[in-house]
This record gives sequence, structure tokens and C-alpha cells, in this order.
Amino acid sequence: MRDLTRILRAESKWGRGTLWLIGGALLSVVIVSTGLMIDRQTAIAERGRIEHAVLDRLRHVKSQIEAQILRDTDLALSIADDIADDSMISPPEVNRMIARALKDNSHIRSIRFEPLKDPGRMAFAPALDQNERTFVIDTPVPPLPWQAQKEWLSLIVTIDGNRFFDDHKLLLDDDFREHAEYEHTEHDHTKLAVTLPSASGGNLVFGDPSTFDDMPVTLAVTEGGLDFQIFGVPANGWDATMNRMLPSRLLVLAGVVAMMISVLLAIYLLSERNLNIARLRAREQRLLELSERFHLALETSNTGIWEIDPVTHALIWDNRSAGLHGLPESLADDEDRLADWFASLHADDIGKGEQLYFDCVVAATADRWDISYRVPLSDKSFRYLRSVGARTLDGSITGIVCDVTTDTLMTQSLSRAKENSDIKNAELELALEELSSREHQLAEASQRLDLALGSYNCGTWEGDPVTQTAIWDERMHQLYGVPFTDKAVNEHVWLSRLHPDERRDIQLATKRAVTLDQIINTTQRVVLQNGEMRYIRSVGQPHVGRDGKKKLIGIAFDVTADALLAEQLRSAKAETDMRNIELELAKNRIEFNALHDPLTSLANRRKLDLELDKLGRSGERPTTKFAILHLDLDRFKEINDTLGHAAGDAMLVHASRILMKHVPRGDLVARIGGDEFVVLARRQTTVEELATLAGKIIEEMRLPLDFEGFDCRCGVSIGIAQAQGPAPDARKVLINADIALYQAKEKGRNCHEFFTPDLQANIVAKKRMADDILAGFDRDEFVVYYQPQFEASNMQLCGAEALIRWRHPDRGILASGSFLKVAEDLNVMARIDELVLQTALKDQMRWTALGMQVPRISVNVSSKRLHDDNLIEQLKGLAISPGSICFELVESIFLDDSDTLASDNIEKIKALGIDIEIDDFGTGHTSIVSLLKLKPKRLKIDRQLVMPVTVQPQERSLVRNIVEIARSLGIETVAEGVETQEHAGILRQLGCDYLQGYAFAKPLSFEDFTRFVDRLPQRKAS
Repeated sequence: MRDLTRILRAESKWGRGTLWLIGGALLSVVIVSTGLMIDRQTAIAERGRIEHAVLDRLRHVKSQIEAQILRDTDLALSIADDIADDSMISPPEVNRMIARALKDNSHIRSIRFEPLKDPGRMAFAPALDQNERTFVIDTPVPPLPWQAQKEWLSLIVTIDGNRFFDDHKLLLDDDFREHAEYEHTEHDHTKLAVTLPSASGGNLVFGDPSTFDDMPVTLAVTEGGLDFQIFGVPANGWDATMNRMLPSRLLVLAGVVAMMISVLLAIYLLSERNLNIARLRAREQRLLELSERFHLALETSNTGIWEIDPVTHALIWDNRSAGLHGLPESLADDEDRLADWFASLHADDIGKGEQLYFDCVVAATADRWDISYRVPLSDKSFRYLRSVGARTLDGSITGIVCDVTTDTLMTQSLSRAKENSDIKNAELELALEELSSREHQLAEASQRLDLALGSYNCGTWEGDPVTQTAIWDERMHQLYGVPFTDKAVNEHVWLSRLHPDERRDIQLATKRAVTLDQIINTTQRVVLQNGEMRYIRSVGQPHVGRDGKKKLIGIAFDVTADALLAEQLRSAKAETDMRNIELELAKNRIEFNALHDPLTSLANRRKLDLELDKLGRSGERPTTKFAILHLDLDRFKEINDTLGHAAGDAMLVHASRILMKHVPRGDLVARIGGDEFVVLARRQTTVEELATLAGKIIEEMRLPLDFEGFDCRCGVSIGIAQAQGPAPDARKVLINADIALYQAKEKGRNCHEFFTPDLQANIVAKKRMADDILAGFDRDEFVVYYQPQFEASNMQLCGAEALIRWRHPDRGILASGSFLKVAEDLNVMARIDELVLQTALKDQMRWTALGMQVPRISVNVSSKRLHDDNLIEQLKGLAISPGSICFELVESIFLDDSDTLASDNIEKIKALGIDIEIDDFGTGHTSIVSLLKLKPKRLKIDRQLVMPVTVQPQERSLVRNIVEIARSLGIETVAEGVETQEHAGILRQLGCDYLQGYAFAKPLSFEDFTRFVDRLPQRKAS
């Protein structure tokens, strides 16, 4: 009543409206000026928005052009990679590959091969060029397998420029409009054009030529060797587009007019305020109802109100704020709860809260309060709260805090708030004398609450389920993009703003809340008029008013940022899952490459070792029976040396295919070396099954492989070993298979052999003998024996053959036949030859000192020794008298036309006065031409031809012919293996020049040979 009295006194003092009319006129001028400024700024912003939309379209076209050029380049590279990776690719396969690429890409005019113009270009580095309206991708590729000339080529991919843009709809606006982010009701179409520089000096135009007539927006694209210019304008022109601002201008004009009418109306109402004093009680009732709505909305959303005093910096909470933080209510209305707030925060959030408090309260550098934090609960869980606020006109900061964790506490808070509100309303009805004061307090509370809700962009609503209408505040209209009106909003208007997919569910949730008296809590997708999608969360509960009508009362707020963040998190999780899958695939590829041979794709040595370790692991399948086949290609080195490594690789791939064809599924096939393969049969197999498998492999490997017109033939030797015993050692079985393979090669290759204990015994014996041979060199166990040679005509001693013997400590004197094979494998034959030569020269000097005449000594020379580069230098360092030493060469090593080193060494040996003899003549492959080239001093007829001459006329005739051929060539003959005097007489008759054999003497040591020569005159006399 006191406020009413003051108003009446003020009006009587200033008159009834004079000052209000003057103020209204000034305010109208300000409103009109503001409207004109808003219109100008809106026009500028609209032109900028349209230009930005056109530029976005140009960027999209740019990305499409770059992506399409990249796809075409990748297509050319994929064709080049397929040709380079497959060394066996044929012309029909290449033609099919090109035809498929042309069919799938209609804008590609042709794909062809041309000679590479620049040999210095990097392999598989595509170059992009332009020829008027044609784009050319030039990629260097290796020679095609069927080409005769192995020169690099250029893979030329020709692209039709018009089809490039037309087939992929790069310049069509419909494709652009499929993307929701570019859809605008004010700007539906864009005219596009693309230019490229022409060789004639102008520009080539693709798209709509009229684009250049109306100040187009331009964007440059540089991709490879092409420089594009993209132009774009609105389809209806800039002026037609700007004309769409007419509705917005009319809306601004209507707003100005409405505001002026509102001002005039307000002046009129103020002038008539004395008449409305009687209506003060009704207004107070309306304010009470509004306060009840606000309290119900706050209780529904479990939202608390707080205020920070600008002078004392004290934080004043309401009861809901204290409850949200798990703290007791304030003892007084002005109690400072700042310390309680900091104490309730999680330790990790205290720093964030202190910084915000300093910025907004202490330093006063920020006017908005917005923070999210955690409050620990007694059950060790957390309650997540968000506090938002803003600075008011009096300098204080007022805001709200809401629980974003659960809706259960919300219902309880609303129930308590309703009881408190009823009590307060009853008290207000009893205190009519304080109506004016209460009106001021309610207006102030309403202002604070409105500021708090506005800082969080919350709107309040009240729905009537009977009339299917709702009362919305201004923020609700803003959230749903509906023009503000103080009338009830029809349900149809509300549903029209919702996404069509969610209308039915939202209606059902609303009906369920009304019917069952449940709290409604929904998140809705709202489609605005400009196509923008907004996410709105609406929370409310049923309420029965004083009139007995049930209504739904609640609040709504914008959660678009949270929804988009959740969508981004889901997309990021999906991308992470995809990357994990890719990493797993890459890991599998790496593991496959680490365990497989890159050429044949068979398992490698590491994979085989892992399988053998698995079979031999103790305690795992102790009764498993398995078998191992060790294969080695025959004549593989010859293929590599004659046709090159490409042919060798082709043969290895061919062998791997044969193995994969015949080896049963489940067995392991591995390539463990250059031309070595291993088959691990993990199953129980019989000897017959393994022999059949080996036979099939050998039989198919005999067939020739065509490589660039050449027939490549390559055999295979196979060693087979089976696991024996209850717990076989897998690696021991592999060693046994290797032993069997060695035996197969010893038998002549291109066959298979099973491992037996005898084979192992032979290997052990050879190994022991090899060790003994090496030890024998260290202990000087090798000695030289001599077998005398006689002239056939007079039986005079003409020389001796030096033979190596081994004085074994356990087995006694061993002839050369028992250890020379092992010595050859040990590669010590050159050392034996050197030992025999040096011993023979030393013994020859000793005989000369004793007054004995041994005209010449024949020593054997191995092929290894004959191919020694240092042989001649070593011989020059020895004191060899001409004709005193004779080198015996085995016929089987002699004589290859291409063996120039051996030929040169023989000529140099002859020059040193050393005679050359052909040993074991008649058992090898020496030809008459070879004898003419070599011109040896003597031929030694092999004992296999000499022994039968006493009983077989055919061999006797053969020996006669050999002697006659040698004599016609001026070559002497020596018959070895003369066992009896009858042999000697027949050979003498056949014309042999010299005789050697047990008929005269066996090989003798130095001492025995010396005694034999001393007694020789007596023997001849007898």
C-alpha cells in the first residue's frame, strides 16, 4: 500500500502523461534507428553467408576432382604393380585387366604401352599431363614378360576431360545437395565452371559458361601437372539471392512497429495506472502461480540457485545446492558456504574451481560463470554437477547448479519443494499487509531465476494433456525455432519441429508420464527451418493444480554439444576398432612374411624349425608318428648359370607348385635353402605311401619347363626319414632325411632313398675317417709307396709310379682306394698330390746318393691340383730334372675345350721338362682329337683291358688297336695290372712299350724298393 501511495503522488506531481509522451517519442526514434542498422548489418551478413556457401561448394568440387585424379593414378599404379609382380603374366591376362579397367571407368579413353622416352625416370612414378581436353597419366613400368627386348615401357592412361567431369557429376549441383551440411533454404543452387590453360593461349571451359557473367567466386586447384580454376555463382544471381532478405526486413519492420506500439501502449497503461490498483491482488496471484511454476521446474530438474555477494564475496546457497553437494542446509539465509563448496569438490577439480572463482569474483575479469565438477559420495561414487551463472546489474553473480548424474534425487527435491511452496503460499495469504513488499520480492526472485535459466539457456513449459496445448516461455520458442507468442502452443506445432523418426516415441513417453504419473525425461532431435539439427533435453513431471486439472510442468535445455560429442566419440571408437583390425591384419601379414618364403610362398626355415620344435616338445603328443622328405634340385646351378636367375626363380616356383599339388593337405612344405625343400608329413604314413609321393614328385619334375622359349629340365633327389620310437626327436629325423638325400645323390641323383641305420653307420664311418685323415696329416701318417715299371723289350727298370699309402695306427697300411673318396670330399687332394711330389723328389735324391738309377717317377695329379693358379710357381721352386718326373692325369677329367686354365698349366708343365701321361686310358671319354691337342708322352692302358687279354681275343685286339693308335701319334704305351708272365709275353707281342704290375712287384716302401732294385740283377739272371 505504501508503494501505491508513492506512485499516486508521483503522477499527480508530473501530470498525466506529458513526460511519458516525450520519452516515448525519443524511444521511438531510437528503435527506428536501431532497426535500420540491423537491416544493413543483416544484408552484409547475408551476402557474406552466400559467398561462404558458394566457396564451400567450390571446396567440395576441388576435393572431388583431386580424389578422382588420385583414383585414376592409383588405377594406373595397380595395373603397373600387377604386371611387375607377376613374372608369368601373359598378353591375354594383361588385355583382360585393361578391358576391365576401361569398362569400370567410362571416362578413360584408352590404356596402352609405349617406349619409355626418359630412361632416367623413377620406376612406378606416374606423371600427369594435359593435351587440350585430354588428361594423360604416364607411368614407367618394367618390360613385359613376352617382350624380346628387355626395355622399360610407359603405361599411358588417356582420360577424356569432358567425361571426367560429366560421368562423375563433378559440376552438377544435385550431387552437392545430397550433403546435409550444404542445404540452405535461402540458397538452393550453384552454377559451376572449371577452366584449364590451353596450348593455344586461351582457357578450356568445362561446365556452365554463363558462370563468368556475374562476378563468380574463384578457387584454384593444382593436382599433378594440371592447374584447374573453379568458378561458382548462385544459380539465380547475387541480386535474386539478396531479394530473399525481404521477409527478414519485413520481420524487422514488424518488430519495430510492434515495439513502438508497445511503447505507446506502455505510456497509456502507465497513465492509467491508478485505475489498475484494484487489480493488484490478481497480479499477485499470477505472480504466485508463476513462482510455483518456477519452483516446480527447479525441483523437477533438481536445480539449485546460488549467489555470490559482490562485497563480501560470500557464497549463498539454497537448500537444493547444499543437497547436491552432499552438505547440510544453511543455518541462516545469508550464511557463507564458500568453504563448504571447495571442501565438497573432488581433489582434481579444486584448481579449476579456484581459478574460476578468482576470475569472476576476486579479479572480476569474467562475467560468466560456467563449471562442471565432481562431488565424491559416501559409497565412493561421484555426483557430476554443472554450475552456470552470470553477473547481475548490482555486481553479484547469480546462477544455478544442476545434477547431471541421476533423475531419482530430482523427484524427491521437487516433492520437498512443493511442500515448502505450499507452506509459503499459505503464509503469503495470511500476510496481506505485506503484498507490496512480496510483489517486489517475487519480481526480484523472478528476475534472478530468469537470469539463472537464461545463463543455461533453459526454457520452461506447461502442457495440458486435455487440450493438447502447452504454454512456452520465450526461450522455449527459441529452442524449437518457433516465433514467440504468448498464446498456447498447439501439439501439432511442437511435433512438426521434431524429427519424424522420434515423434511417435516422444508422444508415447508423454502419454505414459501423464497416465502413470511418472517423470518424463527425453532427448529430442529438433529440425530447425534452416535445416540445422538441434538436440533438446526435456524434463518434467505431472502436477495437479488448484483447479484439479493435471498438467505436465518442466524445463528444456539445449544438449546439442553433448550429443555431437557423444556421436564423435562413437565415430572415434568405430575408427579405432577399424584401425585395430587393420593392425591385426598387418600383424598377420608380418607374421606370414616372417614364416614364409617370398618367392614361392612356402614355409621358410624358421617356420619349419617352429613345427619341429612343436613336434619335439616334451610331453606334447609323445606317440605322434611323422615323416620328413628332404628334396634337392639337380642341375639347378646349371640353369642359373646358363639362363640367369630369373629362370632359376621360375624353376623354384615350378617346383613349389608341384609339391603343393602332390603333398596332402595338412602336411608342411618348406623351402629351407636355395634349391632345397622339406616336406613334413604330420600324419602316420607307410613306406609305400612315401615312396609313391616321392615317385610322383620325381616323375613330374622330369618334365621340361618352358622359359622364354627354352626348355628347362631339372631333376630332384629325395631323402626320406620316418620318426621311430615313442618320443622321436624331430631334428634328428631331419638329419636322417639329409643323410638319405646324400645317399640318393651318391646313387646318381633323380631318385629317392630311405634312411636306414646302415646309412647312418656309413656316414659315421666317413666322418670318423675324415677326422682320422686330418689327424693323419698332423701325425705324418701318409707315406709314399713305389711300384716299379719295366721296358717290355729288355725288362730294364725304366721308372716307378708313386702311390700314396696311409699308415693307419689301428688298421695298418691302407691303399688309396679306401680313403681317396673321403679325401676328395674333404678337399685335401691337392695337399696329397703335393705331399707325393715332394716325397718322390726327396726319395729320388736319396737313391741317387746311394748310386741307384731310377730314371723317372710318375705321380698322380688331381683335377683340383691342375686348376691351381699357383701350381706353376710352386713347380718352379722345386729342383726337377727334365724327364725325371711324370704327371699322370686321370682320363675322366680330360679334356674340355673351355678349360683354358688347365690347358695353360699343362703347356707350362711340359715346358718345365715334366712329362704328361694319361692314366686309366680306355675307361673314360678321351678322344683322338683330345690326344692331338694334349700330345701326352705316354698312355697307361687300364687294368680292366689288360686282365682279359690272355683269354679273350676281343680285348687283345682292342689293346693292339690302342697301341697302334698311340704309336701312330708318337705316344708311348704303359700296360698296368700285369699279373703273370703270360700277360707280360702277350703285351710284349702286342707292342706295349712298358709293363707294370704284380707280376714284377707290388707297391713297395722306400726301403723295400731300394732292396728290390739292389737285387734286381740277381732276379733277372734267375
